Amino acid sequence: MFRSLCLETDRAAMAGVSEYEDRGVYVVTRTPSEPDYWYGNALTFRDGRVDIPAQTALFREVFPGASHILLQWDVPDMDPAPLREALKGTGMSLDAVEVLSRVGPPQGAPLPGGLEIRRLGGDADWRAVADLQFEVGLEDAADPGKYRAFVDARFATKRRQMEAGLGARFAVWDGDRPVADMGVVLMDDLVRYQDVATRASHRRRGLCAALLAHAGGWAEAQRPGATQVIVADADSAGGRVYKRAGFALAETVLAAIKRGT
Repeated sequence: MFRSLCLETDRAAMAGVSEYEDRGVYVVTRTPSEPDYWYGNALTFRDGRVDIPAQTALFREVFPGASHILLQWDVPDMDPAPLREALKGTGMSLDAVEVLSRVGPPQGAPLPGGLEIRRLGGDADWRAVADLQFEVGLEDAADPGKYRAFVDARFATKRRQMEAGLGARFAVWDGDRPVADMGVVLMDDLVRYQDVATRASHRRRGLCAALLAHAGGWAEAQRPGATQVIVADADSAGGRVYKRAGFALAETVLAAIKRGT
């Protein structure tokens, strides 16, 4: 459906959850079970035309009850300058993500002593990882109560997807406590990593790199030779970790966002 590796693997990661309506020049993405998931309730334009007043009005027409606005462009490596200029004075911000890829499992790093990596199992594992994701995401969340509900709904969905065979989720464990985790989604010839999080107390210890190599090895065994894809904010610390693991920039994807309440 999409040209962008980012958007196409997003679609795979939301299989059975998000709905996609192709309206020719743009695509409507809806996630009825998660109306506050900004990127899951969005308009994606197929060309590089930027007309923020008209495109915002269209968003309001399609999503009349939304507190956010999310416009994105299925134009890999689109020039950000016109969009940045068009957003001035609108209250919206430019979101640029780097889409990184490689073929074969990522380069590894040794896991610090006393820790182990294992795939999530039953109720206790999933609950603990949802708590980890809530703790990490709370660093940027405006409304803790609303964010808690979002995380719980999201991870109930992810568990159903993984148990249905869409992929797997792995965590680094310090005893019975997860301190880093990530998901892996499998497609025919693509692999997508998502929701990478590390607890603040365990950052800068190489956990993400070790977890990435472990999950990547599993994914390579399931889909030999597939292109492995990961998405990061441009110039982020996470992006630098992934590049050291052997990922290279494949494309940049742009969005305009007004964050919801």
